[in-house]
Amino acid sequence: MKQKTIKILVLTDGIIVKKWVFDIIQYVINSNHFELNGLVINTSKSVSNSSFFYRLLRLFDRKFFTSKTNPFQPVQLSFDENLIHYTTPIQKQFSDWVDDECLAFIKDKNPDIILRFGFRILRGPILGLPKFGIWSLHHGDAKINRGGPPAFWEVVNEESISGITLQQITEDLDGGKVLGSAFVKTDFTSFYRNQVIVFETGTRLFQEKLREFAEDNLSLENTVFNFYSDRLYKNPSNAESLIIFSKFFFKSIRRSLSSLIYQQQWVISHSKTNNEEKSIYRYQQLKPPKGISWADPFPVLFENKLWLFAEEIGSNQKGAIICFEYNYDNKQFNKPKRIIEKPFHLSYPFVFFYENEWFMIPETGDSSKVILFQSSHFPYQWEEHSVLVENVKLYDVTPFEFKGIWYCFASERIANSTAPNDLLHLYILKDGPLGKWEKHPKSPVKIDARGGRSAGRIFAKDNKIYRPAQLGAPKYGHGIQFYEIITLDEYNYEEVVVDTILPNWDADLLATHTYNEVEGWNFIDFQRRVRRF
Repeated sequence: MKQKTIKILVLTDGIIVKKWVFDIIQYVINSNHFELNGLVINTSKSVSNSSFFYRLLRLFDRKFFTSKTNPFQPVQLSFDENLIHYTTPIQKQFSDWVDDECLAFIKDKNPDIILRFGFRILRGPILGLPKFGIWSLHHGDAKINRGGPPAFWEVVNEESISGITLQQITEDLDGGKVLGSAFVKTDFTSFYRNQVIVFETGTRLFQEKLREFAEDNLSLENTVFNFYSDRLYKNPSNAESLIIFSKFFFKSIRRSLSSLIYQQQWVISHSKTNNEEKSIYRYQQLKPPKGISWADPFPVLFENKLWLFAEEIGSNQKGAIICFEYNYDNKQFNKPKRIIEKPFHLSYPFVFFYENEWFMIPETGDSSKVILFQSSHFPYQWEEHSVLVENVKLYDVTPFEFKGIWYCFASERIANSTAPNDLLHLYILKDGPLGKWEKHPKSPVKIDARGGRSAGRIFAKDNKIYRPAQLGAPKYGHGIQFYEIITLDEYNYEEVVVDTILPNWDADLLATHTYNEVEGWNFIDFQRRVRRF
């Protein structure tokens, strides 16, 4: 569908809305693709059905577990009064029907899409008025979690993933046609923090799907059946809230006590048999000193020597880039040298050889830049070459060449309260890895903690191309998934997961999140729990 201007009408419960709603509406207003030509405001009074102890639980949670951003703060909309229609819907149980006057107002505006940020379950003729339906966010995975409150029961039920679903609604509660989905790691420490992450991610999902629609690039997700066999979730009763609070409180105490006794350490492990050993428990460990972590291994063979670049980080320190040299005589790596340090965090040292020179793009997301380094004397001396991208927080940048064209994966942090593990962008590098970046038409290719952040170089095996990616739940960097790239050109992208590595080969392992290989040498990192004393 292509047209000069897409007409949008918005439904809200007031002229004052929450910030996440305001951000979506502002995206529409600021876009050249859309015309916001109507606002329908629900004037009926909302009645809380929350139990006393549930409200007390949420108050306690918000007080002790704050967030860096607040998508729920109130913001006033600024609209021409001629574009506003106030209505009190006809209400039956949990459903709303708009009256004839409101229907006439909407018909007069003739919207292509209605964005729903208010009312309850909509029923009746309004569902058939917009040409391309009524769009609404369900802050949950509609396949397993319908009802509410949003992002709450995922924490209670200890579900590792919290979902967000953008729907073209029907009269079936949270059971509309799926326009897009996103999945984030559940924050088990706080109901409020988990809710913040879910709503921030949902805002970006909504904006991206509006953009895809405007570019004639949006398709419904393929759901042959849409059965729902779980319970319809509701606000917990007083008795349920007391049980939930008790369990939540004791889990928090247990986590705090555990952190006093144990700390987490990253270790690099490798296979040096040159036969692509796949049994990871046989790998040789490269153990760091106590209080230090080594992670993100990137091996390089150059002038008949094996070099290993990695991240080094200690307690309360920023990550730095180190380099090991492999000693073939004693069959082990020499003590590493620090080669790049900055005031901001560095990790994921993506090293590559291009036009007879060595370059590196370490992870510098906290600086809001993607910085390219060039080696003045390989492997220990590096200088800043250029800034490839500015004013965006991109993580684990992974360029690669495919059929004569350079591409690049990078994960974006969309807000200070969210993690850079979900939103995976794909870029086309028209002038090679040193040149200008251009977003691929299918970018973002994923908004999912299960594969939304790179875990190493793109590599070929048996004439197929594979992308290692982090399995970002139930904790950061929990495992590694391997995706086969099925389709990739300047217009399309498709991948499918084919294998997974989980941290199960030894006791006390918590995570594994980087895999790289070079000519039969295999490298992986893992996180383990170690005693502080």
